This record gives sequence, C-alpha cells and structure tokens, in this order.
Amino acid sequence: MTTVAMPLSSMSGNGSTPIATASGLLALLSEPDPTLVQHALSKLLSVVDTLWHEVAEALPDLEAIAEGGALDDLGDDDDAAMAGDLYDDATRKTAAALASRVFFHLEEPRQALRLALESGEEHFDVLAPSERDGAYVERLVNAAIGEYVARKQREFDGSVEEEEKKEGEEEEELDMTKLQNVVHLMFQRCYTDGTYGHALGVAFEARECDKVAEILERLSSPSSGKDASGVLETLRYALDAAYNLIPSKAFRAEALELIAKSLVKVFGDSDASASAKRNAACTLVLCRQLLGDANAVGEIVVQLIDGSDGIGGDDDSALLGLQLCFDVIDSGDQAFVTKVASRLPRAGESTAAASNTIVEGSTAEGEEKVEVDDAGNAASPAVANERG
Repeated sequence: MTTVAMPLSSMSGNGSTPIATASGLLALLSEPDPTLVQHALSKLLSVVDTLWHEVAEALPDLEAIAEGGALDDLGDDDDAAMAGDLYDDATRKTAAALASRVFFHLEEPRQALRLALESGEEHFDVLAPSERDGAYVERLVNAAIGEYVARKQREFDGSVEEEEKKEGEEEEELDMTKLQNVVHLMFQRCYTDGTYGHALGVAFEARECDKVAEILERLSSPSSGKDASGVLETLRYALDAAYNLIPSKAFRAEALELIAKSLVKVFGDSDASASAKRNAACTLVLCRQLLGDANAVGEIVVQLIDGSDGIGGDDDSALLGLQLCFDVIDSGDQAFVTKVASRLPRAGESTAAASNTIVEGSTAEGEEKVEVDDAGNAASPAVANERG
C-alpha cells in the first residue's frame, strides 16, 4: 500500500502550523503501520473541533479502530487479519475520543458519551476538564446523568427488564458501571466546588438514599467549608426539592427523614448562631410535619419556649415557639394539631406535669381553640386549611 506523503509542517507534533484540511491525516488511517495511525489520530484529535465535518466521513473507520477491528480499506489480506492486534490500547482510546468529539459536534450526545466512556480518563476528565474540553465534558456529563437517572428510576420502579428490552431494540446499551463512575466523579466535583444542592438533586432523581445520606453527611462536616447558615440554606433547598419533585411516597419519606436528621444537627449545634438555630427550628418543624411526626413537632416547640437542652430560653425563641403553634393550626389537620397540643404544657406547668393543653390560633373564619384533656382527647372544631 502506498504511503501518503505529508508536508513536514503537518507531520510535526508541535502544532505550530495550522492544518487547513484533514484529508491527508485521514488517509493515514488506512495505513498498516500502527505508528502512522496513532500519529494521525493524535493530530486529528488536536484539530477536530475545527475540522470535525471532514473527520465525520471517517467515523466508521474510527469506530473500527476503537473496537480493535480491521478497517475495510485494508481488504481481506493478512494486514486486515492482524489489524486488531496491531492497535494498542492507547490507539484505540484515541480513536474513541476522536469519534466522540465528532458525535459531540454532530449533536448526538448519547453516541458521543458511548465512545467517551471507552476513551478513558486521559481524554474524558470529569474532575478537572481543561478550558478547551469544558463544554464537551459538561454536555456528556449531563448526558451520563440523564441516562443513569433513567436507569435507576426504572430499577426503583421495578421496570428494568421491559425497558432494557425496548432500548436494546433501538440503540446500543451504555455500560452501567462506567456511567456510575462518571456520576460518582460528578459527585466528587460537587463536594470540591461546594455545590451540594446539585448533588442532592441528582441523588433525589436517581432514588439513591445512600447517596443522599452521604451528601448530607459531607454537607454537615467541617470539611464542607459551610457555616450553619450555609448548611441550612442547602437543607431548605433539599426539603423543597424532596417534597415537590419526588413522586414516590416511600422514597420521599426516607429523604425527608435524612433531611430532618441534618436539621437536628444544626438546631442542636452549640457553635451555631441563635438566628441559625431558630431558622433551623422552623424548617425542622415543617419537615417533621410533612412526615406526620406530631411528637417531634411538640418537642421542638417546648424546647423553644422552655429553653431546655440549652436551646432557646429568650423572648424571641419563646415567641417563635408560639408562632409555630399558630402555623401548625393553620396548616395541620385536626388529628395532627391534637397530637402536637398534647405535648405542650399549660401556663405555669412544666412539660412533665402537663395534663391539659390549650393552643389557640386564627383561621380565615376567626379564632379557634383546641383543648386536650387528661386522656389526650380534644374538642373537634374544624380547621380551615386541612393538610394534604
């Protein structure tokens, strides 16, 4: 086979002379010498962002090299039979990276991702992409997250086999282990960048309780670099996202329970400011209310009013505790209000000695009252806004 002559400037590896066309380098891909093929692939990879439309014509050859197969141009002779053995791992990964770039420019992210997963971290660096690779990596990471989340949701819903059969008929399946590696690297990036909200969003969508727990644990640790107010801001986002975006009741309850545990840490943090603790108390009451945990809501209110366990104890905290009682009446159902009320002491009594409790609040139709006797029974005035 005749070797195509290339100008010295084009063959040099320093990239000082721009390449106007990729035709000469593409011709080298059919050469039997693997060194020439590797050189051509490396040069093409450096110019693919501008010459991708030319490189696109060689996509079948690039994919054949990436898979370790022989090129059609080599024919059926011994060269074709040996081609798979001639291409080393580095050559195959470079071919995969080059083909992935072309598919990226063709706006086919799934195909680009499929090949990027084969190209290795040296070509697809999720943790620290270069300035040149930024848009490429971000697009493919988003594609990986989308695919990963869809798989995890099907797994959670128990519809994996049927969906995988449908997908297999339409397009090639992506390697789940490699997808998971990309997503987990994305989580590491979020930890480094402090974008815990983004990581929680992905974990929520993927229905992964273990990841939610891991993210919240890292968020609450000193290594996160966030103070109590910063942690609370993320937890508020997490609470809103969990309640509004998670359709599964079972998973939503697990996620809310994990969020509540993190809020308890802020509420009981001796180093947190009084303001942060009060804000944590408000958010924690809402979270416990969504979980239907009336006992926990009552205990939080008592802590704010009485200043027990070193929390609250001043006028602002006591007023907040009373305001939370009004909020519970405005948004809770009668049974929930009754249970919360049973945890509260009457004026002049300690929590332990409480036998009767009265909680007053306002509704759209006027003031209402819930009275709890020694047996824990309550009167039954209707609450204007019932909790869904």
